[in-house]
Amino acid sequence: MNKTFLEYVAEDIISKYGTDLSRIAVVFPNKRAALFLNEHLARLAGQPVWSPAYITISDLFRQHTDLKTADPIKLICDIHKSFTKCTGIDETLDHFYGWGQLLLADFDDIDKNMADADSIFCNLKDIHELDDISYLDDEQKEMLARFFANFSDDIDSELKKRFLSLWSHFGDIYHDYNRRLTEQGIGYEGAIYRKVASEQTLHLKYDKYLFVGFNLLQKVERVLFSRLMKEGKAKFYWDFDEYYMPSPSQHLTTSPSQHLSGGALVSSAPTNLNLSDFPNELDNTNPDIYANMRRPKRIRFISSPTENAQARFAANWLLENHRYRAGRKTAIVMCDESILLPLMHSLPPEADKVNITSGFPLAMTPVASLVMLLFDLYTLGLRKKGTTLSPHYLKKLMAHPYARHLQGMHLKGVHLSQVHQEGSAALLQHIATLVKQVGIATKPEGDPLTQESVFRMYTILNRLATLADSGDLLVDNTTLRRLVSQLVSSSSIPFHGEPVVGVQIMGVLETRNIDFDHLLLLSCNEGNMPKGINDSSFIPYTIRKAHHLTTIDNKVALYSYYFHRLLQRAGDITIAYNNSTDNGHTGEMSRFMLQLLVESGQKINHYTLTAKNHPTPLMPKPIQKDEATLSKLQQISRLSPSALNTYIRCPLAFYYQYIAHIQEPHPDPDTIDNRLFGNIFHRAAYLIYKDITDHSPVIEKTHIQAYLSNRKLLANVVDRAFEEEECKTNNGLQIINREVIIEYVTKLLKIDQQLCPFSILAMEEEAKVYTQLSFTIPSGGALKGGALVSSAPTKQYNLTIGGIIDRLDVVTDKQTGKPRIRVVDYKTGNQPSSPIKNIDEIFDPNNIRSKHSNYYLQAILYSLIVSRSKRWNPANHPVSPALLFIKQAPATDYDPTLHIDKHPISDVTVYEEEFLTKLKHTLADIYSPDTPFTPTDDRKKCELCPYRMLCGL
Repeated sequence: MNKTFLEYVAEDIISKYGTDLSRIAVVFPNKRAALFLNEHLARLAGQPVWSPAYITISDLFRQHTDLKTADPIKLICDIHKSFTKCTGIDETLDHFYGWGQLLLADFDDIDKNMADADSIFCNLKDIHELDDISYLDDEQKEMLARFFANFSDDIDSELKKRFLSLWSHFGDIYHDYNRRLTEQGIGYEGAIYRKVASEQTLHLKYDKYLFVGFNLLQKVERVLFSRLMKEGKAKFYWDFDEYYMPSPSQHLTTSPSQHLSGGALVSSAPTNLNLSDFPNELDNTNPDIYANMRRPKRIRFISSPTENAQARFAANWLLENHRYRAGRKTAIVMCDESILLPLMHSLPPEADKVNITSGFPLAMTPVASLVMLLFDLYTLGLRKKGTTLSPHYLKKLMAHPYARHLQGMHLKGVHLSQVHQEGSAALLQHIATLVKQVGIATKPEGDPLTQESVFRMYTILNRLATLADSGDLLVDNTTLRRLVSQLVSSSSIPFHGEPVVGVQIMGVLETRNIDFDHLLLLSCNEGNMPKGINDSSFIPYTIRKAHHLTTIDNKVALYSYYFHRLLQRAGDITIAYNNSTDNGHTGEMSRFMLQLLVESGQKINHYTLTAKNHPTPLMPKPIQKDEATLSKLQQISRLSPSALNTYIRCPLAFYYQYIAHIQEPHPDPDTIDNRLFGNIFHRAAYLIYKDITDHSPVIEKTHIQAYLSNRKLLANVVDRAFEEEECKTNNGLQIINREVIIEYVTKLLKIDQQLCPFSILAMEEEAKVYTQLSFTIPSGGALKGGALVSSAPTKQYNLTIGGIIDRLDVVTDKQTGKPRIRVVDYKTGNQPSSPIKNIDEIFDPNNIRSKHSNYYLQAILYSLIVSRSKRWNPANHPVSPALLFIKQAPATDYDPTLHIDKHPISDVTVYEEEFLTKLKHTLADIYSPDTPFTPTDDRKKCELCPYRMLCGL
């Protein structure tokens, strides 16, 4: 490879300024390139060198002002104060936060481009007449005219009124906000830059400022550069290639839209303009420096099905032709830095010298997940006004590896109620204390990553606590958690090492000014290169363009420059991208890759990564009933219909749940799954009928009408049910579920009103029904000492079976006019498309999914128990099982009585003998030592099974 750009810069500096560079400052866009330039200077000089000062452009601006860059959250808090003052809108900081970020970004862009905020934010009704914009050129006037034409008709529409009203205040907010910050001696970056660029005199510390490797310049930078150049203190070194420079026939102001979208030429005009205004210290016509892109290169495009496959390929790439031996001349560039972790784990041992310039993401450390769990526990997990904590969130926290370091700390709700009374500052300080405890406890382990991550997290929490304590940060806990998550996701832990030694692993922005021989770009997808551009702004595109603010065109052009500049001096280039279209991936290669294919003239080879491993499907195996299993099985003396249905559906699932006692995963209590939805509905129905039956033994139409005519009363009951089930209605989905449950309860009351008068014997916990069943295990074998003994005697079992009935009521049978007892089970799911044809189907595992025969087993079993119960049926009334499907029940003449082959079960005892025979056969099968717990053959049943992973499915 030819010499690098920085080597040419170093040679020029030595030749012009010698080895005493103490009065020179070298200014870079970022810090990384300074290390390489310094190494080149020392090597090329051949003698001791008095090094120049190395500063970034940000350092240069900050050195010439007393204003300090404010904390980003502090900035949003203050812009919120200016917003409420200037608009009179009493918007909470929680709701305003996202707006504030957009508004701050717009103000920052206005200042960095030194635009007139008053002109931008003037009243649209005035400006659309185009009577006060003589300072604009014809093209800008045309852009504004097109935009404001939208406001000439129907100007009084509500949306336009709101936009105009808000827009008219932005100028006032801008000025009030900057005054507010200046009084505190702070500012946002754009305001600081603009203040420095506007200063009449600058006290410059150095004799010469050498600006190296800049590209697209904002107005503040151009003003500063011009001033320093006029004073004879500024020199410029530009890094580019003639490949993406416009030809001499092209005018400098050619619109980017006339070139390929996002292409190399888009970035060329600003570069050429920089060369005109700020002459290059290097020879623009030297082909060794500026004509490298057309030189022959080995370029490969690699399509990959996953990000991990790319990371593993990187290891092979380093070993191929011993690229790792080239050290810092070899670079792996991550277009998506989330690939860093799998990449680190894939590095081959031969590559023992690696410099990772990207920091380790704080969000991927254990302390970050601990803090998020603590926030969940202390916000979502609070129950009963802060006096208790949800077991769900407490268990999740206790499963964290750092939880053992929190033993003895204040985790209980009594302490937390005090914390919440004192506000978010106390909560932040409390969590920070817990994080500090983790740091103290893990210090003896000597893991630097743990210590550094804990320190970073502690710093973030303390910073937020200070803002909250000062009254600047007044947000609810949901927003507070989001802010912590946002800060954590943007924080990283730097790796320590020798930056100019070994293979370089870098992000795109860190490659500026640095050249490589061997280059591997990973995740070079559209959306990563160029980075997914967020063009959200209060300032419309046409207005931005007319006032020379930053537009999406500028951002794409900048990434185009990064991409092509990185490739221009490399001879060995491999670019990989993800070709899958799932998990948010588009499967598209970068537009810049496509442009290379069309324009570069280079031969580009295409390859595809494929997985050679062939997955072997895991088939679940039956569990044999050895002595330990039989012992546990024989300890079960009581079974519910749910347990029986589980066995019928899948004997192996029965083993996992009732023999091995493996608990199902706990659902998130702040989401309403089908089980919780049903529980809340059941509880609401219970509360209504408990209220009625406490005052009257017989339920009349007037009792039900009192609820139907008072929606507020109904809603209060549903809210109480939510509270008793410890479920909060604090988000949109829960509010929707609340409304659905209110409608379901209303439908239930309307159905029941047609039955009146009727009476309720018992509900829920009051309606427990159990019976004793005796059954025999057929002879033919038993396990003893692990061996099957054929002559084992027949064994008699006695088992309690039963459960809790939703509602046990007495109605008047429409056919006979006599009382009939109903065992009612509320169902909030879908009704089976057709009834079962016979009792056999209840115990047929193939029908459980298709016809919901599990519903029948429970309802008929409970009905048989009630029919023989002296407590519940002393008058020996007929008993019917009833499944009340609320969702699909018709408005009138609905009879929830179960049917078998289209015949209603008006008296369940008709099916008693057949049902009990089948039930005892199933029980004998469960307890038989000969019958293993086998998995179901119906894989569709496995899709929702909580134990499917245990079966390898």
